[in-house]
Amino acid sequence: MKVKSTESFVYRVKAEAVESVTGRKKSDACLLGMLLMSESSNVGVVYKTDNEVCKDLFMRLVRHVIPDDCDIDEEIVRHRGRLPEYRISVSEKSGADAILARLGISGFDCTEILDRADKLADSNFGAFMTGVFLSCGRVTDPYREYHLEIAIPQSADVRLYDGISDLLEKHIGLMPKRLTRGEKKILYFKDSENIEDTLTLIGATGASLEVMNTKVYKDIRNRANRATNCDTANCDRQNASALRQLEAIKTIENSPKGLSQLSDELREAALLRLKYPEYALSELAAEFNPPLSRSGVNHRFKKIIEIADNIRKSKEG
Repeated sequence: MKVKSTESFVYRVKAEAVESVTGRKKSDACLLGMLLMSESSNVGVVYKTDNEVCKDLFMRLVRHVIPDDCDIDEEIVRHRGRLPEYRISVSEKSGADAILARLGISGFDCTEILDRADKLADSNFGAFMTGVFLSCGRVTDPYREYHLEIAIPQSADVRLYDGISDLLEKHIGLMPKRLTRGEKKILYFKDSENIEDTLTLIGATGASLEVMNTKVYKDIRNRANRATNCDTANCDRQNASALRQLEAIKTIENSPKGLSQLSDELREAALLRLKYPEYALSELAAEFNPPLSRSGVNHRFKKIIEIADNIRKSKEG
């Protein structure tokens, strides 16, 4: 069954990030980031998203800025098998001018918006990146894999690719990797710590903690699996070794002289192995009187196997 968007990790991340956008300065910085990923012209701007919480946030931020008599047009475009796309338009010049004046920019050109973002205080830069991530970012459920990306829209200015990357490196020291997927330019992180830092930056601190907790869980699980695999391998080796010892003892036992041909030390080892066929050498060593070291027991069984091999060779000869 296909998972609903509201159940996905990225939806929960964006919903949490939206809640962090409070106060005028953060709201304006977030709107700046959302406008960076919008389609604009000389008379207006169009914001597109398939996430309802992002759509509601954009409308709320814009309504705080534009005059009351300006309309915000909302269009819903539905696609079969996909989430509906929301298109929010501010097409009146008075509305667009009010947004530009509020944000301290003269136009919606990406270079000017990036320059304005570069001058934001560090406390508000995160809200700017929240707007960017809400518009074109996604993050994979950490239980599956570690992957966070910002996909620059095909219609966006190519300068965004370098601009966003440079801002991340300059303001918080994060250097995203780059790839091209179709006609889209992708900035991404695969390292869990970089993803945690990015989620914290955009206000999704709960999601960041979830990534941390998942990493701890995975580490514990992997260590347990490695220990189990190691134990299994050790058990297999122990069983194979014990079987080889038992076969040697049976060969000697079935020979004309039987176990009587063994010295007292070797006969004691053979009888204990017959009595405790499942014991590891360290466990078997404790049964000797007095107890022996593991290497001491192993040395005795090497001699027993050597005697058995000689018996088999003599039969073949």
